[in-house]
Amino acid sequence: MFTKPHMVKLRTGTRLDRYLTHQLANVSRNRIQRHIEQGDVLVNGRRVRSSYRLQGGEELTLLPVIERDLDLCAEAIPLEVVHEDGHLLVIHKPAGLVVHPVGREFKRTVLGALHQMLRARGEDTTGLGIVHRLDRLTSGLLVVAKTLAARRMLSRQVEERRIHREYVAFAVGNPASDQGSFRWAIRRDPTRPTRMQALTLAQVEQVLAAGLPSHVSSSGYSDSHADVRPRAAVTHYAVLRRWPGICLLRLRLESGRTHQIRVHAQAAGLPLIGDPLYGPSPAQLPAGLALQRPALHARRLAFEHPVTHQSLIFRAALPADLVALWSQLESSR
Repeated sequence: MFTKPHMVKLRTGTRLDRYLTHQLANVSRNRIQRHIEQGDVLVNGRRVRSSYRLQGGEELTLLPVIERDLDLCAEAIPLEVVHEDGHLLVIHKPAGLVVHPVGREFKRTVLGALHQMLRARGEDTTGLGIVHRLDRLTSGLLVVAKTLAARRMLSRQVEERRIHREYVAFAVGNPASDQGSFRWAIRRDPTRPTRMQALTLAQVEQVLAAGLPSHVSSSGYSDSHADVRPRAAVTHYAVLRRWPGICLLRLRLESGRTHQIRVHAQAAGLPLIGDPLYGPSPAQLPAGLALQRPALHARRLAFEHPVTHQSLIFRAALPADLVALWSQLESSR
């Protein structure tokens, strides 16, 4: 945290909010934008917008300490560590645990648990940061950077789509083809901001022709819940197993939109079992079949190590609740 002026060294033209997001591992971009809007971040002693383009050599001053103190608020939660070295960790996240502190959910998080684990071992956690995310109710593999340098390089891989994530999901219905792709654009639902929605190309054209409300305030703060711009999204699928009225899908993301798999599955007429937002109605489920969260699991993660450049591949077995679901489906055949 910059408690006194900090000299910026970077490539010309970087946005202020993006630069600070990379520098401050434990602070979300939205929170940084709010502090910039409030005047808590000064560039050469003056207030600017989040979109201000840095040229290098400016003095940045952050007036308050804007990070939540993870030493005080985070809970020490046991996590299954699949891999760890001096630069990163790969964990098997359980369903029900949020990845990054957000809103009132800041005590029980993956980031907080890792912070507590490393601090208990006497390790520096200054650069600890989330690279990509899983929904709170999704289980599976997640990579977390231990240093700022590793975080920057892994984040670049995410942006360039060089971190490959593969999921499995139990869905209601059976697609006609054993493999294919879902190619609907995704945007935030303008009437229900906690949900996303899939749009066909024709619907996207209609939305754009009608015009979109601004999601940026006069001071440059971007409100993600007001951002209803459609974004291209592609999910590739393959059917791994079929049961009467149910299928097991392998899913690979070509893009990484919020709730992408869950929204695409619903749009394809294949809603995920247990999904509280996009899932099937009780009438669509076979008798006695229920799950308390979306039947979605991130089972494979592949990327290049940010320092050694070694190709890394990790796999995670199905958790107990999805194993039980599989057994229930098998017994009903």
